[in-house]
Amino acid sequence: MALTVFNLPTRVIFGEGAFDRLGEEAASIGKRALIVSGQKTMRRLGLLDRSADLLERAGVQTFLFDKVEPNPRASTIDEGAALARISGVDMVIALGGGSAMDAAKGIALAAAGHKPVWHYLTTPDNPGGAIPALIMVPTVSASGSEVNSGAVITDWASHQKRVLSRPSLQPVAAIVDPELTLSLPLQPTLAGGIDIFCHALEPYITANHPEPLNDGWREAMMRTVVESLPQVREDLRNLKARRALAWASTMACSAFSSLGGGDGWMTLHGIEHPLSGLYDIAHGDGLAALLPAWLADVLRERSDRVRLLGERVFGTGDGQKAVEDWLRSVGMRLRLENLGVKPESIPELARLAKVSSPWIKHNPTPLEADDIERLYRMAY
Repeated sequence: MALTVFNLPTRVIFGEGAFDRLGEEAASIGKRALIVSGQKTMRRLGLLDRSADLLERAGVQTFLFDKVEPNPRASTIDEGAALARISGVDMVIALGGGSAMDAAKGIALAAAGHKPVWHYLTTPDNPGGAIPALIMVPTVSASGSEVNSGAVITDWASHQKRVLSRPSLQPVAAIVDPELTLSLPLQPTLAGGIDIFCHALEPYITANHPEPLNDGWREAMMRTVVESLPQVREDLRNLKARRALAWASTMACSAFSSLGGGDGWMTLHGIEHPLSGLYDIAHGDGLAALLPAWLADVLRERSDRVRLLGERVFGTGDGQKAVEDWLRSVGMRLRLENLGVKPESIPELARLAKVSSPWIKHNPTPLEADDIERLYRMAY
């Protein structure tokens, strides 16, 4: 058995009203902050102005970079890094969903050097300067990027979507306020829920050495999403359900998720990344479209795990059918055709999956190019 090292150095401030602590937390970390956010929504909701006000009242000088798009581009991150470098910031604050948080991590890393972020993503090189501290303020329950050291970045020229991971990109603090998710529209709320579910599901199914305690964490996270997502779908202002999803999001992709010794890989994520990289599809939508096909395929080698999934999460022995029925019940039984994927691009998608997601080799069933093409066609 491999050693398990548990380390979650991020300070998590969770709960309704936690956002009001932003200035206080930032002032304890640094003096000059770059807020990284999306292009429109945060300003429309007044959260950008509110963030700047909280920071300035705490004595933190504030700069703004609000150009982050979904599936954040390496070129956008390089632009943000240049601003961070020129402004001499000592911290980067992400305000938004997974795209803003991933972009903030890339910006912090690239700002500490003089090379494009893609260089650091495709080589083991580290920048020579000091990497600004990171504070994450998620406004979407989905990626869990607020408590891990990974970031997913897209190079639009090659359509590769890759994972940047450095211990130095572990956020110092995460302010998780469920009230910030109340105004999130239905579709991104549902897509975020699928992402959370898959963060727990994939390692649960692919684990070579499952452990009872670790299984329990992941089962609880999945049950939380399965129970809470329909409640939010019925009432987007259901704060209790939003709170449950926020906790599940924060925990499902953190070091906590492996506490108890279980292993496993997020191979479905690796198959989805080319969809977002080539078609700019929302990550959760892509996962929803691929999930039934992936489960049907891994069933050949992990029937015992899929059965446990059904029994412990859905209360039925047929885990594969239970997942598909649940997706349908929340309006997320999607297909690649409906997402705009062209059948002639499937070979290119399979090639990109092999290039940009090398960890898919750990899938329980083979994932050579032909196998990946077959999965995409099953999901079509």
